[in-house]
Amino acid sequence: MTTALRRALVDLSGEAPSVRMPDLWRRGRRIRRRRRAVGILTCLLVGAAAMWLPSPTATGSQFAATDDRTLPAWVAQPYLWQQTFGADPHGPAKLVFETGHSLDLETSLVVVGRDDSFRLIYRDPGEWTGSLSPDGRYLLGGSLVDLVTGQSRTLSPAVSSQWPVVWSPDSRSAVAVVGQDDVVPTTGPDGERINDPTRLDNIVIVSVPDGSPRVVHVAEAGAFRAAFSPDGSRLAITVGRDAQDQELLVIDVATGAVQRRAPLSEQQQIAGAAAWSLDGNHLVLTFAEGCPAPTSCDESAPDRPAPHRFHLQHLDVDTGTVTDEADRGRSGQPSLIAWRQGAPVLSVTDTDGSCAIVRLPDGRSPETLPLRSAGYGCPSYPRDALEQWTLDGPPLAPSPWQAQNWAYVVVGFAALAGAALVVRLRRRWGRRSVARSSLGGSSTR
Repeated sequence: MTTALRRALVDLSGEAPSVRMPDLWRRGRRIRRRRRAVGILTCLLVGAAAMWLPSPTATGSQFAATDDRTLPAWVAQPYLWQQTFGADPHGPAKLVFETGHSLDLETSLVVVGRDDSFRLIYRDPGEWTGSLSPDGRYLLGGSLVDLVTGQSRTLSPAVSSQWPVVWSPDSRSAVAVVGQDDVVPTTGPDGERINDPTRLDNIVIVSVPDGSPRVVHVAEAGAFRAAFSPDGSRLAITVGRDAQDQELLVIDVATGAVQRRAPLSEQQQIAGAAAWSLDGNHLVLTFAEGCPAPTSCDESAPDRPAPHRFHLQHLDVDTGTVTDEADRGRSGQPSLIAWRQGAPVLSVTDTDGSCAIVRLPDGRSPETLPLRSAGYGCPSYPRDALEQWTLDGPPLAPSPWQAQNWAYVVVGFAALAGAALVVRLRRRWGRRSVARSSLGGSSTR
């Protein structure tokens, strides 16, 4: 190359624009920020979809078609984040029970569906959930709730929570009390009623599915208990101001006409919602031994029998004849809830709050049925299930994935934060490894 040519090239290079090298580090940083923003946006969209879209495995119509006819021997507590019934109805109930294991720290109702899924019904303090129908489809209390569709009907007038709601065997109607709560009964020195005696309680039949009440009798319902006959045509109730003056009535459901009247002592009660015998000729009563009102018993008194002792009686509806069972001194507070293989099934609550469901076959020892839950008191089972289904199924626990929608959002954000932390740590470890390798290479040189 000649000297002139070299000078010409130098001059041209001085006049030529400088080459701009791309800033690869900044470009890579922008790409990482975009990817991070896309990841966060994706998580937000997935969380929103989880909150607003229905569960792919749980709809009322699907659960209504489920036909698992086995009752579990044991049912565990729900998770604190358990899905609510209002957000995802799950069909007829296999059982319901009360629990304190919920986020609001109040007593809530657990509804276990036929597919073994768990749902929570949160209640306001003092709110009354009600009674489960024999087929497990309805809850009747402050409102009529269809467990298949999730629809709730407010009753007008509202039935009172002071007295039990009792279902007919076909689950098409129930008897309840509409009380006159605005009048406080007052009595004179001789026990006579001195305020308005005409303000009595309405005993009503609530129709399903429209929820309309029909008055069948008007009386004082302070001692109210009830039971439908097996065919649903007759209704046995106890009425009266309290246990001292209670009276047993047998009423024609269609007309409201009183067919039979019989006085009851303060020790006697209709045994429960399933108190009619299977042939419809007898009513089962419970007889409180020695202490008709357990709260008034003094266990320390030597002449007082122990409280909460009972035996059964059979009342012939036509003749009024009462026959006592041979066994005496059964312990607990009973309620006759079903008949299984021709024998009565009782839910018995003991003085410590523990519960057992027992079958009382004739001439044999009581049989404790394998039906328990981890909640409060006795679980409530559909009468049809107690009478027809298989018992002693495997223990049942809820799935942790049957969660409220917000729980999935929390889990998504936690997973995103964990993934970001892992990526950051891996990068930090990678830079340290590169630094160590470079230092090792320079030392060898």
